[in-house]
Amino acid sequence: MQSRLTGTEASQVQLRMLQDSFEKFASLADQGIDLFLAYSDEGSPDSLIQLMPKSFKAFPQKGQTIGERMKQALATVFSLGYQKVILTGSDIPNLTAELIVSAFDQMSEVVLGPSPDGGYYLVGATEKVNVAPIFDAPITWGKSEVLTETLKLLSKYQVALLEPLEDMDHPADLQAIQSQLNQENAYFGDWLKENRGLFQ
Repeated sequence: MQSRLTGTEASQVQLRMLQDSFEKFASLADQGIDLFLAYSDEGSPDSLIQLMPKSFKAFPQKGQTIGERMKQALATVFSLGYQKVILTGSDIPNLTAELIVSAFDQMSEVVLGPSPDGGYYLVGATEKVNVAPIFDAPITWGKSEVLTETLKLLSKYQVALLEPLEDMDHPADLQAIQSQLNQENAYFGDWLKENRGLFQ
């Protein structure tokens, strides 16, 4: 994300999308879905945690690679006794609370949310599924083969696929997503309007 934005601008984008996520997913707690935030300990996580609604619980990310951090985040929540866990990022503006509920409903063993770039924006599994191999495998994260390679590693399980959604990996994605935003993306949408000169 920083190839076209400064570090400060990239951090602002991430914060605005996270603020939108806090608001639109808070209602899931009323439906019996517990909410967690796995945060990076780089920068100032305390200020981020102060913005977090009481319906969320937070814990620090562990691991050097994306795969390691995802594996550890899932393992942390499963260790608390949950039978189904879903992991997603904060950089998917069109992800809705309804789609999260649908993901839980569709999950018999594994659920994935594909992204058009060949990766995935969401992964979920039951406690009986060993998801470690998909994170330990030599997958090059961010490449177009990620979803294909992941499905191969999960071939012995029943995998449900959700509707594809864009994630915000590159500055060009910010410009492309503007026409798709709605009132659930108020913080992110306002930032894009305030900084539209960056994309001209």
